[in-house]
Amino acid sequence: MMGIDFIRNASGKPYTKRWARGIDRIRAPTLMDVSMSEESRTLTARLIAKGAACQGATVLIQSKGADLVVFDGLRQVASITNAPPSVRAAVDARQGMASAVVERVGILEATAEIKLK
Repeated sequence: MMGIDFIRNASGKPYTKRWARGIDRIRAPTLMDVSMSEESRTLTARLIAKGAACQGATVLIQSKGADLVVFDGLRQVASITNAPPSVRAAVDARQGMASAVVERVGILEATAEIKLK
């Protein structure tokens, strides 16, 4: 073997296959790709007591007059005042109740960020 055959055998994979990884990287999504996802509704709730809610817990949001209240089982853990009209409409569309998840609890455990499902 001489010349180009020697180089191809010594280097392992042919030159064209090395570029395949680059093509795959180009096709992979990046930070610059624009894709629309569903609307996320995250609210800040005022906790009733310290340690009332824990991160990752599934809670129930219910309409109560002008405010929204957050329940963990049968226990009220937080309240939401001045909820945006779109959130109120979403809760009202589900017969006044909506399921949500506690995303984050504040450092002082006075507030929690709650995301509607």
